[in-house]
Amino acid sequence: VTVDRLPIKRLNAIEEDGTERIAPEISQEEKPLALLRRIDFGMSIWPWQGLVENLHQARQELSIIIDLINHVEANDAVTVAGMTRPKQLPSEVLSDLAISASTKFQSFRHIGKYLKQTAKALEQQVAREARFYGALMRLQRNWKVKRQRGNAGFTIDLSDHTSTDFIRTSSLSTVRIDQAPSGMLAMHLPGRSSHSVHVGFHGQETDEGLVKDEGAKGAHSVLREIQCAIFDEQVFELVIGEALHPSPRVNVTGIRENFLQLSLGPEAALNVRLLPSRSPNPLSSEVYLQQIFNQNVFVGMHEQTTNLLRHFCMTLSHRIYCYKVLSELENMVRVPYLHLFSHPTWHSRVSAWFLYLDIPQTVTHGGKSHFHCKIVVHDESLSIEGEGTPNVGGLFKGSSTEVCSISEYNCGLADLTSILLQQVASQLIYWLHAEALVVGMKVKRDFLSLSFQLDNSESLALVASIDQREYCVNWWLILNDIDDGLVKPDKRFLGPLTLEALYGVLMDLVSLC
Repeated sequence: VTVDRLPIKRLNAIEEDGTERIAPEISQEEKPLALLRRIDFGMSIWPWQGLVENLHQARQELSIIIDLINHVEANDAVTVAGMTRPKQLPSEVLSDLAISASTKFQSFRHIGKYLKQTAKALEQQVAREARFYGALMRLQRNWKVKRQRGNAGFTIDLSDHTSTDFIRTSSLSTVRIDQAPSGMLAMHLPGRSSHSVHVGFHGQETDEGLVKDEGAKGAHSVLREIQCAIFDEQVFELVIGEALHPSPRVNVTGIRENFLQLSLGPEAALNVRLLPSRSPNPLSSEVYLQQIFNQNVFVGMHEQTTNLLRHFCMTLSHRIYCYKVLSELENMVRVPYLHLFSHPTWHSRVSAWFLYLDIPQTVTHGGKSHFHCKIVVHDESLSIEGEGTPNVGGLFKGSSTEVCSISEYNCGLADLTSILLQQVASQLIYWLHAEALVVGMKVKRDFLSLSFQLDNSESLALVASIDQREYCVNWWLILNDIDDGLVKPDKRFLGPLTLEALYGVLMDLVSLC
């Protein structure tokens, strides 16, 4: 048996964190005193005989150990015969158990930390995979998602395989998608992925300032933008192809990369550009340009429009003309008894409005209380349809059956205001004539006047006049005095009157006559 000369280190205590407190080393002379200190003399009952025997046995064991140590130091051969292991003290047993428990606790603690770190990493990996593939599955509901061979990620095919053969496949049609470290979709956007068609008119510049990007957009929105860019790119190519064909209404005055300038006539010029889609305020013409090519080329309607670019340019000319017509009509409705309503036609080159004349029910005594006329624009041709409008021929003939009819005739933009105000004035004359007949007056009606016969061979007329510059109907009172066979008219200007004031003037004339 080889015994090292190592001191026996005993533990005084073990902290909660596993730190061991080792008792200080004692010398050989202090060992008997230390053993005596371990004896509890405070107990009320103590087996003194057993104490003596234990002390005697301890002395024998100590002497044997000292002899053994001396032999070891002298390098003498040591032969150990049968020797019984001394019985451990209760405190030593507890110390051994504490050391074993502390060692196991440290081991379990290290294993717990390892398992906790592994579980957290696995949970993060599962969350990243769920975030990525969940987003990919949602995209797959609306987009063509393809998996690449190996570990090359995924791609989304934006090409339209239902289009006609003469439309080339855009280079923007394939978008590659990878998984970002956070688990989000990482999209590799191709160049020119945010272009759109812009329509402008000569002399009207478009602000091309970029809008500040305030945050990352979702993959669906980005793919939609790329798909719109592909569609606008194809529309622009088709517009250029249509422009190169000769047309009597469309002339190409300029063409270069992503730009086309057209002449629509002596007064209008149009330019079509392919610009970044972040330019603000796109015109409705851009939407319509996309719509007609989508319906006739991409979708393939049964009744396709021939020469789509000519149709588009004529539509723009029609809208320019309609803006002028609408400006005139809006100036007219400043008259308090006139009302303007837009009438949908569901045709890009046909526009219509209704102009109403309302007569208050408190003024009328039955009969017609309003009339309306319809203003229609076909391309750049203007026509007026009047319902309840007095027929001029019937007025001069004195025929009551031909006074109110439905008439339609064409007119120019310069004559629109005058004709409409004449129709309104003639309708008011017709209404005043009907009111005069109700109260029993004999009155003659002309196109724009009412004549009352006085007792002294004088006549009094209420005349309507058109003020095209002020967009109103003015009224005059004209007294025709006959002196020596000569007619001396006396004119009084009443100005523009409301319907209530006009009815009051009529009642005053009735009382006067």
